[in-house]
Amino acid sequence: MDNYANANRGAGNGNGDGDGHQNHQMPQHFLQYPLRPWNVMFTMTRQQLALMYVTWAAARVRVHQQVYEPALPLPPNPPPLIWPDELHAMMVLWIAREHRMFEMEVRELEYLLGLREHRF
Repeated sequence: MDNYANANRGAGNGNGDGDGHQNHQMPQHFLQYPLRPWNVMFTMTRQQLALMYVTWAAARVRVHQQVYEPALPLPPNPPPLIWPDELHAMMVLWIAREHRMFEMEVRELEYLLGLREHRF
């Protein structure tokens, strides 16, 4: 026995199809273009950004040592700093933006060198 059949009939979007979709169309906010890296604003201080670049340089040194001189022992990692939640979120966004910018630069380099047919 299905006691919930009548109670659930027409539930969802109110158009009577009961499947929760509006005539199988996606909401408009899902169809908007994602933000480009240059549209993102960061509220990190100069000191925080400087710390990010210094830490990035240290990461590059460690990676280059692992790749080019794997026999050498890596220096010990300092303990990670404790960041407030808002600053932690800004750092995650900043790193994602820099990662995207690097990918775009490499694609452009491949295009300019003739290794790729289309830019993007």
